[in-house]
Amino acid sequence: MRFKIDNKEVDLVRGVIYTQGTQQRLDIRAKTLQVLTLLVENPDRVVTKQELLDNVWCDVVVQDQVLVQSIKEIRDMLGANTIKTFPKIGYRWVAEVEATKQPAQFKQFMTMPMVTLGFLILILVAGLAYFISGKSNLQQLPRVAFLPVENNMPDKLHEWVPIQGMDQLTRTLAQQTTLSVSNTDDVLLAIEYLQELDTRGARPLSGKIFKLQQKLDVQLVVQTRLTGYPEDLQLHYTLHSTYGPQQGVILSQSVEDALNQLVSVLAEKYQQQEITATASYHGAFSNQAFAKGVNAFLQRDYEDAIALFRSALVEQPNMLAARRYLAGSLANTFQLEQAISLLQGSLLLVDNSVSQKEHLRANLLIGYLLIHWPQGENRQQELDLAEQYIAKAKGLAQSSQDKLFIAYSYEELGKIKRLQGQYSEATRWLLAALEYHQSFRGRYGQTAALIELAKIAIAQQEINEAKHYFSKAMQVANESNASPNQIWVLLAQADMYRELGEKGRAHSMAQQALDIAHQADSPQLIARVQAWFAQVPIHTIN
Repeated sequence: MRFKIDNKEVDLVRGVIYTQGTQQRLDIRAKTLQVLTLLVENPDRVVTKQELLDNVWCDVVVQDQVLVQSIKEIRDMLGANTIKTFPKIGYRWVAEVEATKQPAQFKQFMTMPMVTLGFLILILVAGLAYFISGKSNLQQLPRVAFLPVENNMPDKLHEWVPIQGMDQLTRTLAQQTTLSVSNTDDVLLAIEYLQELDTRGARPLSGKIFKLQQKLDVQLVVQTRLTGYPEDLQLHYTLHSTYGPQQGVILSQSVEDALNQLVSVLAEKYQQQEITATASYHGAFSNQAFAKGVNAFLQRDYEDAIALFRSALVEQPNMLAARRYLAGSLANTFQLEQAISLLQGSLLLVDNSVSQKEHLRANLLIGYLLIHWPQGENRQQELDLAEQYIAKAKGLAQSSQDKLFIAYSYEELGKIKRLQGQYSEATRWLLAALEYHQSFRGRYGQTAALIELAKIAIAQQEINEAKHYFSKAMQVANESNASPNQIWVLLAQADMYRELGEKGRAHSMAQQALDIAHQADSPQLIARVQAWFAQVPIHTIN
């Protein structure tokens, strides 16, 4: 890329600045050139300090001062007003530039004899024909390496995911495309080699991407992270290439489908085949903003999540998943009316095979908000309205035979009937939900229904029956080693003992929950338990 700014012409390929008139030439230091390139190629946004450090100095541990020095060098060479500083955030390129295709020394060629110039043109045309013959396409395709899948699933069921998931991605991409892919053993050996060389002590793998690319001779490293719950998964991915990291997220009901969707994303990106995944693939910007928004949402950074989801919706206003997560973020910042209005708007968007699942989720989420976050004075009217939305969700789930969301719908209907004092009908709905959960591989989904059954028993002053349900719920959570579910059971028991006036037992249960949250090293779970001690109600949408 070449561009003019004032009386200077910048060649980002050669790393040179020519000053017109004086013919002065300045060489740009390699790291400073990378910083300049990243800023110039992203004039529409603030490039964060961390992004610059990760991309330019990804192979070493450095202080922020090295970035400050590069910014100073750019300003010294091109002008103080070319880059705007956003304190504690990053930098943005703000200068107007004029793109140019001619090199600064093009005039020298014009003074050559015409025979010589014609000979050079003939060579260029011949070279172009050579590339068009098919060689250029092969050179443009990157060699790919997949890292082990980071498993953030809260259970034992997915312990196979890191290496087997990595191997599935490797084999599937190699089989379905012409892309060259490093085999699993070579990548694992390279990772082990770099870890042995790590004298700084347990640096994260993300800080070794550049060295890994060199060691394996690859141009694209794919990093993935699996999170969510069985039948409702998220596969986050980052594509590390010479153009910087690109993030995305895939929503799916199974690990295998999520991995196959990622292969389809890569195949489409490098024009290897038509995308075959059932979910629509959004533009690079909207998908990246959505992925970052989901990460912020999971970290309970709802203000950042709101900004990111809104950015994604600028490019893709009908991106229903982004609308749903935006609604969840608004609800978690107590903007309930806006959240419900956004979800109601989603229900008006065109209904097709892709949007039907999101319509189901939108109906369920509206009902959930009305059940758990009461706003109006007429509670019965709120619950009646909630029941209408949950019934619509149930109908959509049944028509598509989506057993997970049938179970979710039954649970919410059971809660409504419990709150209305209709305990027999509530129990029927919850027992039906349990039957569906028992058919899933991840059985710890049963804990929510069992906790709800315990609450019905408490409301009827059948404490022994409640203890029985709590015991069954904890057994299921322990069998799966699902720490969030263990915590929900313990806090529900703590609530029961608090209501019974047994403060010591209530505190003991909550302390056990806090210990589990610390062992899981989860800020979200820790905050949830601490809220119990502070007697602050927390309603979260996950």
